[in-house]
Amino acid sequence: MRKFHSIHPKALQDLEFDEVLNKIAVFAHSEEAKNKILSIQPEIELEIINKKLDVSNEYLRSFESDNPLPNHIIQAFEHALKKLKVENTFIEPKDLLIIAQAVDIVISLKKFFSKFESYFPRLLEQIESIKLYPEISKLIHQKINQYAEVKDSASAELKNIRKQISHVNQEILSIFGQEKQKYSKLGYLSDIKESIIDDRNVLAVQAAYRKKVKGSLLGTSKTGSIVFIEPEAINQLQKQLFGLKYDEKQEIVKILKELTNSLRPFYLSLHQYNNYLIDLEITAAKARFALQLNAIRPNFTEERHLKLVKAYHPLLKLTNEKLGFPVVPQNISLDESQRIIIISGPNAGGKSISLKTLGLLQIMAQSGILIPVDEKTILPVFRNILTDIGDNQSIEDQLSTYSYRLKNMRHFLRKINAHTLFLIDEFGTGSDPELGGALAEAFLEDFYKKNAFGIITTHYNNLKLIADQFPEIVNAHMEFDIRNLQPTYALNIGQAGSSFTFEVAQKIGIPYSIINRAKKKVSHSKVKFDQTLVKMQKEIKQMKELQAKYQAEKESLEASQQNQTKLNKSLLQKLNRFNKLYQLENDILKSGEKIEKLFTDYFKHQNAKRLTTQVFKWAEIEKNKKFPKLDKTKKQTKSEKKETQKSQEEKEKLKKEVSKELAQKDVAKELEKIEIITMSFVPKIGDQVRIKGSNANGIIERLEKNKALLNYGKFTASVPIQDLELVMRK
Repeated sequence: MRKFHSIHPKALQDLEFDEVLNKIAVFAHSEEAKNKILSIQPEIELEIINKKLDVSNEYLRSFESDNPLPNHIIQAFEHALKKLKVENTFIEPKDLLIIAQAVDIVISLKKFFSKFESYFPRLLEQIESIKLYPEISKLIHQKINQYAEVKDSASAELKNIRKQISHVNQEILSIFGQEKQKYSKLGYLSDIKESIIDDRNVLAVQAAYRKKVKGSLLGTSKTGSIVFIEPEAINQLQKQLFGLKYDEKQEIVKILKELTNSLRPFYLSLHQYNNYLIDLEITAAKARFALQLNAIRPNFTEERHLKLVKAYHPLLKLTNEKLGFPVVPQNISLDESQRIIIISGPNAGGKSISLKTLGLLQIMAQSGILIPVDEKTILPVFRNILTDIGDNQSIEDQLSTYSYRLKNMRHFLRKINAHTLFLIDEFGTGSDPELGGALAEAFLEDFYKKNAFGIITTHYNNLKLIADQFPEIVNAHMEFDIRNLQPTYALNIGQAGSSFTFEVAQKIGIPYSIINRAKKKVSHSKVKFDQTLVKMQKEIKQMKELQAKYQAEKESLEASQQNQTKLNKSLLQKLNRFNKLYQLENDILKSGEKIEKLFTDYFKHQNAKRLTTQVFKWAEIEKNKKFPKLDKTKKQTKSEKKETQKSQEEKEKLKKEVSKELAQKDVAKELEKIEIITMSFVPKIGDQVRIKGSNANGIIERLEKNKALLNYGKFTASVPIQDLELVMRK
């Protein structure tokens, strides 16, 4: 039995949830799936919501996977299963074939989800409890072929009957051919010569020769110029054929009844397969709709916190994208410190769209439908959503718009609580502005006391001012391009908005005299208040533009600095590589010169022993240069230790003497100056410098602003001065 849902049907209607369901149903194939989609209702249990969203999201991800889901779209077969509950009935071959396909599909899906459990845990969870019966498919395929026909091998009797039918058919065709040839030579037949009526072969005889052809008249042409006669020679064979076909039908019915009886024990499992495949088809339709919307799975929280980030109204998004119009995303937040938002601003500025966007996306998400938002979006679960949107004039109950809205507010007062989201468009309208506004204010105070979340749109100034009296109510306005007097459809929270009544009238071309007279009819305080709102909106817009400009410049500067750092790092690496290469080339050059000297000496003295001695001696010297610690004798080690110790003692002695001399001359301050100069020297052309952290030295050739052009001999490089350190003054 379906659980009761607290989301009021009027809210689903006001927020056009049925339009969303219609668009999802387009992606379904079977009528059963379409009907179930159109009856989708929002859930109020977080666990159920999360499961449904996970399933939709996993299916959506499968579109981008290297392992797409096996095909699972087939016709529903619930109507065929009903026959299993009625004795002495049978299921038609085409429905039996669908059942066999369903069994095979469920088996393949279970194997697939088990294999890719880490990718599809929720989809596996859905099918894991379903028990598989592959024998159902085998039973059906033994009797029914791929064309939904009962096989000859289904029974020995059927095989024999069909063999006889084939033999009689051949005889009929043979005799019919002879009769056609005979009457054709006599010139009795028309141009078409033959035809088939009710599965019986007939001759197409010219009406003038009707009595000359023996046989049964079975029909005539529309003009009456041709008559169709079954030759007398095959009458008996046709009767025999009809008898055999009757026997064939009786045998097929017998086989189908036996096959249906063998499926009756599996009724519950087959019913489960059918429902599972319909539900999976619904999930597929949701996923394809999400793909069209570029929708994602929102995160739900148990806390009272709603945060829509870059949220789009789904229906408006699809319509505008089709027409090539831009769609402005909305950012809306509701929490314990900001429970109720009062949106004001000009007509046709997007107030109602903002309100409907929040309501519709909340309902979709609670129905397990992915929504077009940013991944930072967070939603709570509302047990009730109450709406008052549109005219709602009740002709049936003979209620005016205002009377209807008051009746709706009475319903709000009874149902609203801490688990409610209320959405009211043009709050307080339909009556005297002053009186209606006062009553709307009283209603709002009561909704506030009941700790509910909500959004209202209004033009009433008293409702704009109420935000100052209650800490958890905030104003918001729809941004308006004051210069061009055009809405931008962007929602700004934190400041009430002007209706731009007189400004829009002036833009349209209403005479100044009328506008000025209208202003005089309105109290000075109201005009002043509206002018203040207009001025504040201008200042807020300018501030946002400056903020955006500053942010862009900041990001550009940071990007430039990052690029410079990367460039410096790359240059440093190149310099180090060049330095190593230079040293390597220098070593090779020296080695070449040494070898040339050795061979010159050899050619001069023709002494091989001398050459060998010199080569080994040179090799030993090179070895000690590159591997100074290798092959040291104990005697050498002791000698080196003594020399090191002696050197250390001399250094200590020298250090004491220098310290004493420095103390006498009191040059501590001079050392500080030297240290400062070393840390941040003033470069001059000709100075020998190096990039901090590198070993390669270069000469400053030119200075430009904060950069120096360094000459490394074979190439030059431009380096920031702050990255350099002094090696030697010119």
